[in-house]
Amino acid sequence: MSIKEQECYTYDFADPAHPAEFLDAFQEFYLDGLFTDITLQCSTGQIFQCHKAALSACSTYFKVMFTADMRERSNNLIKLSGIDSDVLTALVNYVYTSQLRITEKNVQSLLEAADLLQFVSVKKACEEFLVRHLDVDNCLGMHSFAEFHVCPELEKEARRMVLCRFEEVTTQEEFLELQFEKLSYVVSRENLNVWRQEVLLEAVVKWIAHDVQARTGYVQDLLYSIQLDLDEIYLRTALDLQKRCLLGSEKKVYSLICHGLQSTRKGNFVSSKKLTSSMYIIGGYYWHPLSEVNVWDPLTNTWVQGTDMPDHTRESYSVSLLGPNIYVTGGYRTDNIEALDTVWVYNGDTDEWTEGCPMLHARYYHCSVTLHGCVYVIGGYRGGAPAREAEFYDPLKKTWSPVASMVQGVGNATACVLRDVIYVTGGHYGYRGSCTYDKIQRYRSDLNEWSIVTISPHPEYGLCSVAFNNKLYLVGGQTTITDCYDPEKDEWRQMTPMMERRMECGAVAMNGCIYVTGGYSYSKGTYLQSIEKYDPKQDKWEIVGSLPSAMRSHGCVCVYSV
Repeated sequence: MSIKEQECYTYDFADPAHPAEFLDAFQEFYLDGLFTDITLQCSTGQIFQCHKAALSACSTYFKVMFTADMRERSNNLIKLSGIDSDVLTALVNYVYTSQLRITEKNVQSLLEAADLLQFVSVKKACEEFLVRHLDVDNCLGMHSFAEFHVCPELEKEARRMVLCRFEEVTTQEEFLELQFEKLSYVVSRENLNVWRQEVLLEAVVKWIAHDVQARTGYVQDLLYSIQLDLDEIYLRTALDLQKRCLLGSEKKVYSLICHGLQSTRKGNFVSSKKLTSSMYIIGGYYWHPLSEVNVWDPLTNTWVQGTDMPDHTRESYSVSLLGPNIYVTGGYRTDNIEALDTVWVYNGDTDEWTEGCPMLHARYYHCSVTLHGCVYVIGGYRGGAPAREAEFYDPLKKTWSPVASMVQGVGNATACVLRDVIYVTGGHYGYRGSCTYDKIQRYRSDLNEWSIVTISPHPEYGLCSVAFNNKLYLVGGQTTITDCYDPEKDEWRQMTPMMERRMECGAVAMNGCIYVTGGYSYSKGTYLQSIEKYDPKQDKWEIVGSLPSAMRSHGCVCVYSV
């Protein structure tokens, strides 16, 4: 090698183990009390000997404190009187290990401390944890918590749940304890999802009845907020329902509400609620697999096309909705009919697809639902008889975990969630799905247990189930029959039949009605393009629109915009 070549030769060395070794060394220094230059003291007096450099690397709060012209810069002791020992222990351990255990017990305290001390990554992790645990019984409190601590994702998803599931929210204890300002904000939202205007008045009366003496002064302001025009016959009925709660003051409240309603009429107020639910149609099949994403606005009967699914050759997958994210799980490719374990996730807010974690078991013609912030996939085919296995995906941990197996494995069945319970109806069973299953299987996540609930009066496969108004509606398959099951009473009712037979159609509850889309008509031998709407108040079906193309085996979900 020449001298010139020697001068040009370089070698850029990077030790991949160095970051971990560096962190391990700092942890050892911390545990041994070596080179520490600052002491933290929590609210209970416990002290933590730390390193300014390590704290500053994780916290903007400490970085500014130790570099700016602040009194603490020269102090050796920093008192953090608002933070208890368990929380500060967790944060200090995070500084030296990069690890942190978040639990339902400590998450809010951790987020508060991380917000104060500007541990950005910890705050974000706590926010994601709270989003994962959002439900109707805590969404109001979480919304206020998110606003106070500036957690945009938690605020958005809590708001989505409050506005989308308002009628359920009004049955929670949190609702009765709302401050007037928060209640007024919620009921005045244009995109509040109420399919009966009376729900708003019932909510206001219920809130006033909880503390009549303190809240009667808010009656007129709240009525202006909800902007309704209800007749006195209904008003009297609504107040009669609350009579026991009004503690003898129903006449006063009734008079105040009547006066308030008259005032709103004089002001020519009308309901201005805008239902902002959109129907998303994902993929499908029309002589070949479809990969398009189409979004339907039922108010304007217009379609907007989203970004296509990345895998264009897949069919017989299952689609479920979690927040703004639509999960497409499993299926098979037309060239080999081999079950897939792949998952794709579509974000309705950003119109983007990302690849998710693969399932534990490949499957097609399976069911999927969401419950308690997780995605459950159930049954389906891998070859031979339908599988009994079920599993769930935790989006926070990004892992799939098995749950108890079904009583009977089924394929091409339907599933939905009603009152925190998963109901799986119909489908095929036996070798290669040679028989139609006539029972409804129920899964309780709190017990991790499956059981048989009832027998379907009209066993089907390729059908859809919809949870609506605390009842289970079954539509589609080889007939036009609409069955309604009330789990509380264990009763079946047969409703007005659909206008078309729809095998492997889509169905969703939206804006107070049930919409059924597409499917295949064996009687006509054609794919269907029409959309039927069922109005439960009138027990009536009607054609209300058309899909962009005829199809079956498509995903159909309702995304609530916030």
